[in-house]
Amino acid sequence: MEPVAIVYHEGIADYDMGRGSPFRGDRFPKFMKLIGDLGMLSDPRVTLVEPKPADDDVISLIHPKEYIREVERREALSLPLSGDTPLRPGIVQAARLIVGASVKAGELVANGVVKVAEGVGGGLHHAGRSYGGGFCVFNDVAVCAQNLLENQGLERVMILDSDVHSGNGTMDIFYGEPRVLFVSVHQDPRTIYPGTGFMDQIGEGAGEGYTVNVPLPPGADDRCMDLFLEEVFKPLADEFKPQIIIRNGGTDPHFLDGLGSLRLTFEGLRAIGKAVADAATSVQCGAVDLCCSGYNPITVAEGWFSLLSGVMGYEETVEEPRPPPEPSEVALEEAREVVDAIRGRLGEYWGFD
Repeated sequence: MEPVAIVYHEGIADYDMGRGSPFRGDRFPKFMKLIGDLGMLSDPRVTLVEPKPADDDVISLIHPKEYIREVERREALSLPLSGDTPLRPGIVQAARLIVGASVKAGELVANGVVKVAEGVGGGLHHAGRSYGGGFCVFNDVAVCAQNLLENQGLERVMILDSDVHSGNGTMDIFYGEPRVLFVSVHQDPRTIYPGTGFMDQIGEGAGEGYTVNVPLPPGADDRCMDLFLEEVFKPLADEFKPQIIIRNGGTDPHFLDGLGSLRLTFEGLRAIGKAVADAATSVQCGAVDLCCSGYNPITVAEGWFSLLSGVMGYEETVEEPRPPPEPSEVALEEAREVVDAIRGRLGEYWGFD
């Protein structure tokens, strides 16, 4: 196992959407307790790093300062950013900490301090340049990537978004950017928020072909995800040869999550992380892992642990709280059709050998 940094600040617990929301801030300390109980934090190869909150200069790598001021104004007046994203007192400072953690994670990897860095709380992928929503205020994934391009000398960044919901904000931000290969595997957007992330959304201008959306059918399980990883993600990584891979997305593809209809297990989540590690090894780069999503309290921390342990090569595993459902042959057949269609649609841009 290579050296790993876990970037965490206890202040991100204030990133809390309040009573009645499935996104509560206690998920973060629960995750830290779990990885402590499982021995990860005491592993000599793991370093705990405390980030600083991102200032306006960092956040404005992506978000205009007018948007930052509007977010702060709404927080001061207790006005929501969107119907599902209230701005409770302290949430903007917590959002700054999350951006700071993701940026720090990227810098640690880019500078060769570690091979893998986990930005706890990262992955707020529904925020665009001048909009938020879906529990997302600032898009830390995009800020992390842009900082690597502008300030760390990188020229090729690959983002794998494995959240059950498509990363619409990240997609919009980098839609014309050929230095960022954005790959989002998610539930069919006809069946779930935010209603975008279709196969024909492939980028524009110089960035055409550098956005890859892979919509899996409801009921897709570990086998369907493995199909995507083997036949889409890995070939793209090998051809693009990123200098860093950023993976974001949490536990909401799990079969017990209430905000999605995919059927991944903890082992399936771990396989996503391992695929990132294998791709990074193949192209000789490091990886950043970002986790914040998941909406069943009995699976959130365990799912994040599974993803992270896959990326870092940690051997410990966790048990499912209940047996997974029977695999769907229909979903597997539909996933096969999606993967074949993606490879055909993007064949003029990528070899897929």
